[in-house]
Amino acid sequence: MFDTLVKGLNEQGGSVRAYEACARAARGRIAAEPENAAALFLIAFAAQRFVDAYDDQPLTVEAAGEEMEQFSSFVSALDAGWAAGTAEARLDALNKVAAQITATARS
Repeated sequence: MFDTLVKGLNEQGGSVRAYEACARAARGRIAAEPENAAALFLIAFAAQRFVDAYDDQPLTVEAAGEEMEQFSSFVSALDAGWAAGTAEARLDALNKVAAQITATARS
């Protein structure tokens, strides 16, 4: 469900501009998918955080790989929560991803 956003990142090479496009795409889907708004907001927030951290800054291949892995894990967790089909699973996924994003922002 949300994995198309990660596919876009991969297709664009995981660049800062790719994350920027991902954030825009996620924000753009919120109006059309209000039932997914919280998940899309977290995805947009995580992608924008990457843009804010690396725009006009050097980005090593290692750091780019780590960021892509982390971002992909956020999206995978949300996908799994939505695939489970219950409100409880979705809420658990949202809370898990929000906590992970917060933890990585402090590092």
